Amino acid sequence: MRRLVWLTVLAIALAVPAVGYAVVGASSDDGTLSVKNGIGRVYLNITGTVVGRLTKGYIQVTDPNPNDGPGFNFVGCDLGSYDKSITTSVCHSDGKDGVVRFKAIGGRYQILIYRGASGIFLSAVGHGYATLNGAGEDLTNPFDGTYSVNDGPYKSLPNSLTPVPIAAPTGG
Repeated sequence: MRRLVWLTVLAIALAVPAVGYAVVGASSDDGTLSVKNGIGRVYLNITGTVVGRLTKGYIQVTDPNPNDGPGFNFVGCDLGSYDKSITTSVCHSDGKDGVVRFKAIGGRYQILIYRGASGIFLSAVGHGYATLNGAGEDLTNPFDGTYSVNDGPYKSLPNSLTPVPIAAPTGG
């Protein structure tokens, strides 16, 4: 009986890293982007995976090649969702009925979060770029969220359109 337990533990220990790497499908040029409690506008043009949520606003996802990954979906579009074209869908929420959750996995995507968007939390892994534009800090809204690239320190979202590359860190 003990031998069976040890063999099971050994099999799991050897299988977990292999399965994790296969699921992520990481490549050497992948970088990361994280946005916490963002208010404003976020645009991503990325090959990789993005998961997140927003409390209020619009999210538009374009999947130019629906055959290069499992695709994307929205959950919680309290004001509805619609297809803008064959490759583009839009989801709208006023924030009264909870949050919109979204994911775009394993392909090339263009994601735009806009129109008074708030409560933006997202994580992206892949390569491409983002354009960030926080709502700006003022006396009525002293905090518009933070972002981090490649596990670096979190910084305030920029107050004007700012391109941010998503790629592997350079150097050793």
